[in-house]
Amino acid sequence: MQPGRIAHVAELGRLTLDGDVEITGSDPALATPWPVGEIAAVALARCGVAAARLARRVGGDPGSVRTDVGNAAAATIGFAVMRVDGESMARTNADNPWVGRYRCADGRWIHLHGGFPALAERLASLLDLPVGADEATIAAVVSGSESASLEDAIAKRRGCSAIIRTEDEWREHEQGQLVHTWPTVVVGTRGVAASTRWAPSATRPLDGLRVLDLTRVLAGPTCGRTLAAFGADVLHVRGPDVPVVPAFVIDTGHGKRQAHADFADPHSLAALRQVALEADVVVQGYRPGVVARYGLDEDSLRADGFAGVFASVSAFGHDGPWADRAGWEQLAQAASGLCLDPLGVGKPVMLPCAATDYVTGFVMAAGVMEALDAALGDGDARRVDGSLCQTAAWILRVGRLGEVTSPSGFSLELQRSETGFGVVDHLGPCVEIDGLDVGWSHPTTPLGEGTLSW
Repeated sequence: MQPGRIAHVAELGRLTLDGDVEITGSDPALATPWPVGEIAAVALARCGVAAARLARRVGGDPGSVRTDVGNAAAATIGFAVMRVDGESMARTNADNPWVGRYRCADGRWIHLHGGFPALAERLASLLDLPVGADEATIAAVVSGSESASLEDAIAKRRGCSAIIRTEDEWREHEQGQLVHTWPTVVVGTRGVAASTRWAPSATRPLDGLRVLDLTRVLAGPTCGRTLAAFGADVLHVRGPDVPVVPAFVIDTGHGKRQAHADFADPHSLAALRQVALEADVVVQGYRPGVVARYGLDEDSLRADGFAGVFASVSAFGHDGPWADRAGWEQLAQAASGLCLDPLGVGKPVMLPCAATDYVTGFVMAAGVMEALDAALGDGDARRVDGSLCQTAAWILRVGRLGEVTSPSGFSLELQRSETGFGVVDHLGPCVEIDGLDVGWSHPTTPLGEGTLSW
């Protein structure tokens, strides 16, 4: 990847890559005209630059930040290239008819996402179908619905869907207009003094940093995993009955401790709030409004003395008419204009990877480190906001490479870890920094295995 191309991709992501950065390789590494490998590589490099800056604050002397486009492209399908006891893991929703693209009465395509049981039940109830309905039955009912009315009706039921739009349509949409005005991550001051408990390390920048990871699925967990690679003590907490995608849990768990907390139990919730108040960073990824019901939102925590970085990751953005809508990778692609041929007769073509999820995780981690660095400089606490659609906007700004008939591919560089899930062969952090220790201090562990404490 040529220096001019690196600078161009970084500029369109509204990022700054200062210092010695080396990115090898170029797209297409995957079978898509979107340069997802280059974008992921720049996002990973940004993490390295931010970590190096923290190390220099305390006398560290980090050298070159290095990553590779092929490895970065592989990182956007990390769960798929992973092997557990020598075998790939089955796709959780591969045969789920409630996760897929369906044609509406007005000729438009809509992506339904009932990837968890409650979401499938909401879709089934709205369409007056049994949860066990097959694809043909769902398609027949959807074909009688107007796309915009169906999309809005699903949102009102707290379900998940998105019309597959063109880029121009999304830019004209009220939410899309707003998203395209934001940087890839939004970092802002909060008007309160930042915590002075933590200080960086010269060789492992985030050593001793307490990060409470209240996220699920991919983007938020990837942020926590990335922070763990630079030394953070990441405690991932979720409810014991919250549905999961097993491959995602294994892939994003490296370097973390895992604990359960029953949000509905007053004693468990009190313990979780205490852990949050003692954290240096809280990262949350639930549907907007959910954590507020439990006093785990930023305002509630700051009212009780939280002085760290509060980071929030969403599907469609932290503000605007769609801010309270939940979403997934596929829906961010669908809404934002990343799908190829959205107005065609055949099903629109999705990206062959989870680019908006993983890249959002990377840039969120970089944003957290930049917020920590800024707070050390001026003493003001920060908030960090990112979303899958902000990452999609970056991909759109960089633009297509052209038609891809034979991607260059990549050579997998997998690490082997003995874990509670078995022997896991997996990607490493995919970024190196001369003079710094980058990597996970322990392998991925099953959910709920650890204690709810620092």
